[in-house]
Amino acid sequence: MTWARTQLSTRLMNVCLAALCRGGGIARAESVLVDAIRLGMPPDVVTYNTLLAAHCRASGLDAGFAVLHRMREAGVSPDAITYNSLIAGAARRGLTMRALDLFDEMLQAGVAPDAWSYNALMHCLFRSGHPEDAYRVFADMAEKGVAPCATTYNTLLDGLFRFGHATNAYRMFRYLQRTGLPVGIVTYNTMINGLCKSGKVGYARMVLRELGRTEHAPNVVTYTTVMKCCFKYGRFDQGLETFLSLLEGGYIPDLFPYCTVISALVKKGRMEEANTYSELMIRSGFRLDSACYNTLIYLRCKEGKLDDAFELLSMMEEGGLESDEYTFSILVNGLCKMGHFEAAHKQLCYMEIRDMESNVIAYNCLVDALCKSDEVDAAIKLLHNMKLKDDFTYTSLVHGLCKVGRYHMASKFLRICLREGNSILASAKRAVIAGLRSAGFQNDVRKVRAALRMARLLKP
Repeated sequence: MTWARTQLSTRLMNVCLAALCRGGGIARAESVLVDAIRLGMPPDVVTYNTLLAAHCRASGLDAGFAVLHRMREAGVSPDAITYNSLIAGAARRGLTMRALDLFDEMLQAGVAPDAWSYNALMHCLFRSGHPEDAYRVFADMAEKGVAPCATTYNTLLDGLFRFGHATNAYRMFRYLQRTGLPVGIVTYNTMINGLCKSGKVGYARMVLRELGRTEHAPNVVTYTTVMKCCFKYGRFDQGLETFLSLLEGGYIPDLFPYCTVISALVKKGRMEEANTYSELMIRSGFRLDSACYNTLIYLRCKEGKLDDAFELLSMMEEGGLESDEYTFSILVNGLCKMGHFEAAHKQLCYMEIRDMESNVIAYNCLVDALCKSDEVDAAIKLLHNMKLKDDFTYTSLVHGLCKVGRYHMASKFLRICLREGNSILASAKRAVIAGLRSAGFQNDVRKVRAALRMARLLKP
């Protein structure tokens, strides 16, 4: 009777520890364990596995090993779950060799790996760029008679897509269906996401339609993935059709799908439809967040309605939402398109006052607009004030200088760009060399060619 009571007490303690660890109360869980030991409740392998997994997730692998050391000192032998948590911890940190060492240690200790052991190791190998080794682990799993689970196949499918084997992934998916192996919503989402990223939009839509005929209901991730893919590859009508399916099925948990549709329509120049979906978004009942306001500001700037755009900015900030670098980049670009360069520069100054570091996109908008308006001296002055410059900054300036016939200055900035480790569009390089030749600056042509050769040699 005493033994049974002790076992029950330990089980209750384990339930308590698991609840605390899930809620992030690891320190409290450790305190409960100390109190339990004082009251004569001995911890078992489940106790230590619970703490080990929590420490691995929160603090890393070394914290997990510290729990393993305590476990062994208490005379409790680690099991497959112990090693699985450690391997998963190594995988999260990208420590491939550590994960392999742990798997070997597990075998040497006489602990038989289960499906989760193999899954964690395969996931780690795929993430670290060793697909062939991951396939060998799967083959070893089959050889040892360990039955794969749904996660095993999902890991394999994701790995195949990750390394460009979309056709093989599609064949494996069909094999799973034919043989009656587990194909759940995660598998379908993995397939749809992988097919979309591989540019196989038609196949992705076909798998989505198949999913609609199964017992597994498509979720917002499924529809949003296909919708974004359709827009990316120019299939706008199919993208809108997918959004309407999402809307009609009641799968919209937030406003992100609306923002995706509106942005895609604006980029396509379909302003009337973009305004229709904006109205739908506003009437949806969801509270607008920063991303929604940025999308609406983007729409108004593209329409040239700058007063409406700044009114939305005021509403956004009065509602307690923070405007960010993206907000101001949209506004700067909108002002530049309308030729309001001074107002655009004031927005850049405001960004500097607010200490927004990622403002290179906003600066590039103004540099590009000034160059296109032949105000290259103002663009050069602005460039000198920029803390960060990128490929687009120099490409815009070089093109602008060539446009006004200042090829010598263009070649100078081209060489500076290359020295700083940036790249530049081939069209800008050709424009500089052609311009220098036509102006008779052969010495500058040689300098540019030498700089281009050096940049190619230094390129990693």
